[in-house]
Amino acid sequence: MAVKGGARPSLLALLRQNLTPRVVAALTIWRLEAWLAAPLPFVLVATLGRWPGALAMAAFTGALCALFLFLLDGEEVFASLRHWATEREWARPLAENPPAPWLVWMVAVPLCLLWLGPFWRAVVLVLMRLGRPSAYAIGIGGSLPHSLLWTGLVVGGIWEGLVWPLVSKVF
Repeated sequence: MAVKGGARPSLLALLRQNLTPRVVAALTIWRLEAWLAAPLPFVLVATLGRWPGALAMAAFTGALCALFLFLLDGEEVFASLRHWATEREWARPLAENPPAPWLVWMVAVPLCLLWLGPFWRAVVLVLMRLGRPSAYAIGIGGSLPHSLLWTGLVVGGIWEGLVWPLVSKVF
C-alpha cells in the first residue's frame, strides 16, 4: 500500500478502509452493550440475587460474544490489523504466528476469561487466529467466570454491602 512521502498508514486509516456492514453492526452492538454493561449487572443482582444475577449476566454476555464472533469472523479488517502490527517492531511478536500454540492458550485464556468483555474477547480471539471451535468455546465459556467474578463478586458485593443498605434506610 503506497502512501505519500513513504509514511506508513495510520491504524485508523487502515480500519476505515476495511469497514463492512458486519463490522459496523458489531461496533454498533458493542457500543449498545457498553451502555448496558454498568446498569444491567446491578439490575440483575437487585432483582434475581447475587449468583442467579451473575448466571443471567453470563448468558447475556455469552450470547453477545457468540454474535460478535459470528460477525467478525473472516473480516478483512483483522488481516489489515495484523499487517499493520507486523510493520511495528513492538507489535510484531503478537502479530506473527506464535512459536508454540500453548503460549497462545496461556495468554488468551486468562486475559479473555477474566478481564475482557464480550466484544474485546471476540476481537482478541479472532486476532489470535484460533479455530472456530476453540474461539467459540473460549469466548462463550469465558462469560461464566467473567460474570461470576465481576457480577457475582464485585457488583454483588457493592450492591449488598453499600447500595442496598443505603437504599433500605432511605425507603
